Amino acid sequence: MANWINGAINSGYTVVNGTLSGTANSKVACWVEYRVISQSIPNNTSTIRLYAYIAAAQNTSKYWTYWNNHSGDSRGMFKIYAAGTLVYERANRGFATSNIPTPSDFTTQYETAYANAEDKKYLTVLTDNASTRAAAYGEFTIAHNSDGTRQFTLSFNGDFSIASSFGTASGSITIQLPTIPRSTVPSVSSITLGSAATISISPASSSFRHTFRAQFGSRAQTTIASLTSATSITWTPSLAEANAAPNATSVGGTLYCDTYSGSTLLGTAAVSISAAIPASVVPTLSYSIADAISGIASKYGAYIQGSSKLAVTLTPSGAYGSTISSVTTTVNGSTYTTNSFTTSELQSSGNQTMRVVVKDSRNRTATYTISYAVLAYSAPRLSNVSIYRCDSRGAASHTGAYMSVTLTGQITSLNNLNSAAFTVGHKLKTASSYTVTTLGTSGYSVSGTFIVGGNLSNQSAYDVRIGAADDFSTTYTYADISTAETILSIRNNGLGMAIGKVCEANKFEVGWQSQFHEDVQFDGDVTFASLAWLLDVIFPIGSIRMTTSTAGAATFLGGTWVQWGSGRVPVGVNTSDSNFNTIEKTGGANTVALTTAQLPAHGHTVSGSVSIGNEASHTHRGSTGAYKVGSGSGSSYYYMTNNGSTNGQTTGAGSSHTHSASFSGSAGNTGSGAAHSNLQPYITCYFWKRTA
Repeated sequence: MANWINGAINSGYTVVNGTLSGTANSKVACWVEYRVISQSIPNNTSTIRLYAYIAAAQNTSKYWTYWNNHSGDSRGMFKIYAAGTLVYERANRGFATSNIPTPSDFTTQYETAYANAEDKKYLTVLTDNASTRAAAYGEFTIAHNSDGTRQFTLSFNGDFSIASSFGTASGSITIQLPTIPRSTVPSVSSITLGSAATISISPASSSFRHTFRAQFGSRAQTTIASLTSATSITWTPSLAEANAAPNATSVGGTLYCDTYSGSTLLGTAAVSISAAIPASVVPTLSYSIADAISGIASKYGAYIQGSSKLAVTLTPSGAYGSTISSVTTTVNGSTYTTNSFTTSELQSSGNQTMRVVVKDSRNRTATYTISYAVLAYSAPRLSNVSIYRCDSRGAASHTGAYMSVTLTGQITSLNNLNSAAFTVGHKLKTASSYTVTTLGTSGYSVSGTFIVGGNLSNQSAYDVRIGAADDFSTTYTYADISTAETILSIRNNGLGMAIGKVCEANKFEVGWQSQFHEDVQFDGDVTFASLAWLLDVIFPIGSIRMTTSTAGAATFLGGTWVQWGSGRVPVGVNTSDSNFNTIEKTGGANTVALTTAQLPAHGHTVSGSVSIGNEASHTHRGSTGAYKVGSGSGSSYYYMTNNGSTNGQTTGAGSSHTHSASFSGSAGNTGSGAAHSNLQPYITCYFWKRTA
């Protein structure tokens, strides 16, 4: 065939010329244009794009021919081969040539129908497989040798014979493809930071050497191995790489493999990797605890029940880049969410624990249990107290100047470091202060009788106060002793009278126990010298008193009281419920984060319809002459015409219509998993518990 000498139709493409047998040799030209459009280093392949054309020959001023059919390898056929493998075969029909085209002046079947090709500078695109000329190309991918090189033969064959007046077309070219740098793509086993992982490679050549590098997030790259010929590498990524993912339990990164042939870098393969941050990477905690009450630690070297308060300072730290999202401390029956706090008085003795839960930005928690010891303490106790007038020997005498004091007392020793004192105080009824005598005792308990006084007037009655005191509190028991007994005593001013005692005031006094057998009416106020008896009736030891006053309950009726139940709601003991089966058992929490299992079973669905807009009435053009089927006279081929006309016709118009579609699916997840308030409606007050 005549060579195509006008250059490639497509910029950057190379022309593959050939020969044409038969009479067409001087009339038409047929050629292929190709270009390497991409190469894949990982796949070691090149992708080649090609166009095939037929046009009037260069030495012909005008030539017109038209073929409208093909069958297999016979007339109308056109095929392209790469390295002997078929990579393109023409499926459409029709060839047309006319005046000689040029690369800048031509028309094709995409701009001008075959039937209108006469007198046009017509160039037929044989790779006619698309709706536009630019897209009408063939494309194939060919593998390179293991070293990245590749040479192959690109050839084409066509059959343009018609009634033996034309012949066949063929052409070929040997193509040397650009060598592909051979980068090896590694594979890696599952990765956990701080643990060994295995990197495996299958290099294209055993002579290749590799350097492996890894990078997590924006952190600096680390070199795993340099210029190694091994095909399996053991790699332990540092826990420090977790700094690249402060809010996740895995960290993404890239594994790089540099492939060398000798000293030449063939290429670098980058593989995305993900490394698990091990469960051992959790937030940490340092802390300090001290007694918030001055002087206790220096004397006792321990915490004291009912008096000591813990001053707690927590210093939580994230692990490898994480930040702290919450700190929750449970101690002494209360919960705190700050890093520094002071507890109320310690309520329990013995070995106690403080539980601290630290959560970080990875939603990981670490629980720390901090132990501390509390010395048991009870307020001083007095019992079996009795008092009467006596002489110096202790013999009972209603005129005696002494008093006999019998008592049993107990003070908590606190490892023999507590102070202890048992006292007896007496004062005239009208006096404001007591004369105090310290009983000669040793140790922390007493049980006996003591003779106190010597100057008590038998003409006066006395208030008596027995005390037991230590470093933390004093317990008192009150009594009195009467004057000397007499049946009747009239005050010397005549304004007072007493029965059973000496009259001491301008009042009617009774010194003996009295019993009234009829109703008694009081028209004035009734006062009591001591309410200790009332305290034991209303609030026996162990009772709880509620008040809005900040003052201790001891200022109300006496006794020893401690603040109780801070930040908690009382619940009655229920021995059949393990939550409430013992006295003063604590539990519950201010906030609760629900688990997935605690949510009600539910789903999210969405459904609807989509309406596609109307398309106006329109027509469709049919292929040229595709309306009547007939047979050629004296031959076996078939033809299709529109009653002899080759002008384009249209199909019938469709009416305006719509299209509808429906969809269904699941909605996405929502929610953050944050804790919610677990508090019931409440109002606060003070609780005081009587301990002595």
